[in-house]
Amino acid sequence: MDLPRDAAKSPIFVVGTSRSGTTLLRMMLCAHPRIYLTHEASFYLWESAFPWRKRSPEDYTRHYLQTFSFKWLRLDPRPILEKLPQPLEREQVPVLYTEIMKAKAAEYGKVRFGDKTPSHTGKLQQIFRDYPDARVVRIVRDPRGVVKSLSRMPWASRSIIAGSLHCEIERKQAARFKDRILAVRFEDLLADTRRVMHEVLDFVGEPWNDNVLDHCAHVPKPSDLPPVPWFQLAEKKRSKPSAEWSEYGPKEIRLIERLNRGGLEDMGYTPSQLDEEPGRLSVLLRWFTDLPEFLRFAYRFARLAWSTRDPVANPDPWSAPAFRQLNPSAWQLYPGFEMPKTPELPEGWDTSRPLPS
Repeated sequence: MDLPRDAAKSPIFVVGTSRSGTTLLRMMLCAHPRIYLTHEASFYLWESAFPWRKRSPEDYTRHYLQTFSFKWLRLDPRPILEKLPQPLEREQVPVLYTEIMKAKAAEYGKVRFGDKTPSHTGKLQQIFRDYPDARVVRIVRDPRGVVKSLSRMPWASRSIIAGSLHCEIERKQAARFKDRILAVRFEDLLADTRRVMHEVLDFVGEPWNDNVLDHCAHVPKPSDLPPVPWFQLAEKKRSKPSAEWSEYGPKEIRLIERLNRGGLEDMGYTPSQLDEEPGRLSVLLRWFTDLPEFLRFAYRFARLAWSTRDPVANPDPWSAPAFRQLNPSAWQLYPGFEMPKTPELPEGWDTSRPLPS
């Protein structure tokens, strides 16, 4: 793939499903002496959810700067606001994103900037609209591993249907832009790190640096990750890939494979070799027994997502009781852990005009 002349000045975006290795890839890229990617700034998720009717770009700016996504970047919004055009037009909103990414990169002495937000796969049209030369790297993981890993996350679901649907939606979103993005496999990143990272750095237009092979020694300091175990694991050395979904029974494995047939084929994953092949009817019945858990999760997640749309009224949605009900059994894996409180913005950061009600 030929790089545009100004590729080295364009932002880098890392996307993929949740639990696919996006945080690990981000940490490896951040180990490079020139590169820094913000952690889940979620620019386009908030932009898409904002009620734009009768509201201005200035309203949206104040709205975004009060979200937990921005607050966890731990940036003072005032210098960023000073760099925005006045008045700010709708098509100039990406200037806000650029200034945030640049400001965070400057904190760590980096010149190349970007962002890692897994769900931005669904926002690639907007990303390429705003940044025609953006370099987007999509990391892909075996859907069986993704579904199993999601089942252990307090914010996800233990439902096989829910995990598989998450993978399939992301795959179809990425398919429209496959000629403009680089897809790498999580398993290859672990097994052949040097080759994969050479490919990634060539794609984004940056020179090779051995730091990316030892990201643990070059993690951003101070740490820029929210203090939660599933993110902090990416700061540590990773082992070689393993078929962790082998903990599932034959019916579960075949159900995941059938629900993710396209994803397995697209990236060259092969069906599992089972000692005992389950019948079609037993796999179908397993789908039906999983359905109530899927519906329960979908309902609770939708309610939580609706409540988070107002960052002022709900500054800490992941500390709400509703969050703990998404996947109650997963909390047993984190005894005594409580979600951290979202950082506060500097006092008086924007008192001139209140956020519209």
